Amino acid sequence: MQTVRPLVLVVIFVLAGASFGCWSSPHRPVKLEELSGDYVCRSAPGPPQHDPDKLTLKADGTFVLIHMPGGRPGSKEEGKWEVVNTSPHPEVGFGRGLFPIRVKGKQVRLLIDEDLGYWYEKVR
Repeated sequence: MQTVRPLVLVVIFVLAGASFGCWSSPHRPVKLEELSGDYVCRSAPGPPQHDPDKLTLKADGTFVLIHMPGGRPGSKEEGKWEVVNTSPHPEVGFGRGLFPIRVKGKQVRLLIDEDLGYWYEKVR
């Protein structure tokens, strides 16, 4: 029974890696225009376990992040944002953090916490 547990953990990590591995090419730089737009908070599986936020990345390099406690607009954070094309994956920086970028087709995600499955997803 003890040899089965490590095997199950390996299978879980391989499947998790494969599912996240299908997102953006590690060598393709992301452009500012590609990221500009409105984002909503998402999580896997199911609805977010925290209050939703609404994020807007503007083409002029500024952002607006509205914290929405209880689903109602609350405090607002504004400032500059930028794309940091690092290896192996690019990141977007705004507020006090850097968020890894994942692009799959037309879907854009900014990862808040990859381990817990929280991200901002661009609204089309």
